[in-house]
Amino acid sequence: MSETPKLVLFQCQWCLFAPADQEWVDTQLPENIHLAKVPCTGRINPLYLLNAVQGGADGVMVSGCLPEQCHFKTGNIAARRQLEEFSDYLNHIGYEQDRIRFLWLDLQDRGIIQKELAAFEAQITALGPAHNLATRAAEKVGGVNA
Repeated sequence: MSETPKLVLFQCQWCLFAPADQEWVDTQLPENIHLAKVPCTGRINPLYLLNAVQGGADGVMVSGCLPEQCHFKTGNIAARRQLEEFSDYLNHIGYEQDRIRFLWLDLQDRGIIQKELAAFEAQITALGPAHNLATRAAEKVGGVNA
């Protein structure tokens, strides 16, 4: 892949406790990574992932708290189960499971999100672009009525 892959990061608003890590995600995230903050990974509808894939995402990462540290008690466990099943569905229709990653983050971790995103980007770069499900037509310059 000659260009950098398009990635989408769904991030629980509670999982990055370190101010430096949160500031990096909020202000210094590379341009090829789109951030979608959610109140809890348990609130991620699998259709959000499908929307990201259809929008041309080459990879999707979901970042949440460790199970015993979930702000909403069990939201992240339910999310992991649901998103694993949905990942199987995406694999069935031609989107490789290696393009979706669920990441548990300990509240005490520092600097892990940067390393994980870099490793995920390298993995997606090795896989190449995902063209199978990019089904949305590109919008014309100037809007849909131009």
